[in-house]
Amino acid sequence: MDDNKLLYEQVITRIPKSQIIYANTVHWITITSALAALFIPIFILADASNNVLNPNIVLGAIFDGATPFEIWAMSSEGAFPGAHFYFRFPTRADSWAMLFMNLGCAVGFFGLVPAVIRQATKERDWFCAILGAILALLICLSMTGILLIDMG
Repeated sequence: MDDNKLLYEQVITRIPKSQIIYANTVHWITITSALAALFIPIFILADASNNVLNPNIVLGAIFDGATPFEIWAMSSEGAFPGAHFYFRFPTRADSWAMLFMNLGCAVGFFGLVPAVIRQATKERDWFCAILGAILALLICLSMTGILLIDMG
């Protein structure tokens, strides 16, 4: 058993601290988002009227063949409220679902920022820090909608 512990410590000490920071950040944000994804739908369905988009109406509209524009017209806003509507409706259950979904999708960005800072300040690994900063910038531009990929 002591040999395994010694081997583990030898392997761990070879991994740059920036990579451990990245892995831990991604790990905990992913777990948090996944746990939220388990419980938030319960709150969405428990009080269907406390949502930007009532799930009872939405599911019926989807099965009736409604377009996305027609579905969003049934929302409390009467139209699509924007990609980050959780900022405007923090008390609505589906806003929390959207917030945690976005957090889970942006996990790479939140992992890269402290890793890049560590690489640039402590490790002086400029190549990885610059590549990480470029990647974080691309993720940030994609999250805000400035950088779009047209799939249609």
